[in-house]
Amino acid sequence: MNRPTLTALALAAAQALPSLAAAQPVQLSAGFVPDPTRASGMAGGMVQAQSVPGAPGNCRGFIPGAPQQIIQSPTGFNFLRLIAQPLAGTDLTLMVRGTSQTWCADDTYGNVPGLDLQALPPGRYDVYVGTYSQSGPAPYQLLMSELQSTMPDNTGMRPQPVRPQFPVQPQPTTNSLGALDFTARPLSGRMMVSGNFITRSVRGRNGGALGSEGIHGTGICRGYFQGPPNHVVFLAQPRAFLRMYVVSAADSTLVIRRPDGQVLCNDDTYSLNPGVEGNFPAGLYQVWVGTYRENESRPYQLTVTIDPSQHP
Repeated sequence: MNRPTLTALALAAAQALPSLAAAQPVQLSAGFVPDPTRASGMAGGMVQAQSVPGAPGNCRGFIPGAPQQIIQSPTGFNFLRLIAQPLAGTDLTLMVRGTSQTWCADDTYGNVPGLDLQALPPGRYDVYVGTYSQSGPAPYQLLMSELQSTMPDNTGMRPQPVRPQFPVQPQPTTNSLGALDFTARPLSGRMMVSGNFITRSVRGRNGGALGSEGIHGTGICRGYFQGPPNHVVFLAQPRAFLRMYVVSAADSTLVIRRPDGQVLCNDDTYSLNPGVEGNFPAGLYQVWVGTYRENESRPYQLTVTIDPSQHP
């Protein structure tokens, strides 16, 4: 006589219990507004995320037997960011189940989990928000966005070190590098990205005395830099998805000049490490790696990858 597995028993038991809240259907099509769209719910449950059939190895926490949100999309998405933001300081986890794949996240932004999903086909996506321990239901807000600039609100984030504040600047209407010199030779060499590349990394030292005043572009432009670019990256062919990120002991920032002159900026995508991602056309990219504090020069590693699972 066949006996049911522990996993099946746990799922059956969880599904037999009253749900914390009925699953909320969310209808989303490409180009939806407002962006981000938000939905609320209660996190936690009786099912260990690791025990769910088909769950990848990075699944953590305890989730309910039924999804808290169901995203229905008739169009699918080139890029969709989902962030499960705690409203009471609880350490949350996140699972999304599509028709053929399951994704999980934990501690993407401090104790806030987030997923960047690429090339999603039309269909249904079940969202489960868990708690890291069986500590009871916890309120959360789910952020859904097609914008790579969308980040968690401050609510629920773990405290970060107190840092000097840069003055708030009006939103620029043009791209500008300020005092940075895009005509200068790179300080730490060139990187050629071609062929069957998946991930490449180079090292250097960040920081400088040139402030971010006058640097305008897409994203958060702040920090202190040296004048010349740290690296020049040549992309031999266009990439529908590419990510550049920096890992350093210093609180780092990032400025990238694209082949068309567009400026991309970032600060703190991965805790205190910056990163930029998206659709990258072929051509020459100039990269400046800065620090949040003036003249704080520390070693760093710049990684360029087309693998969405690669990040700090």
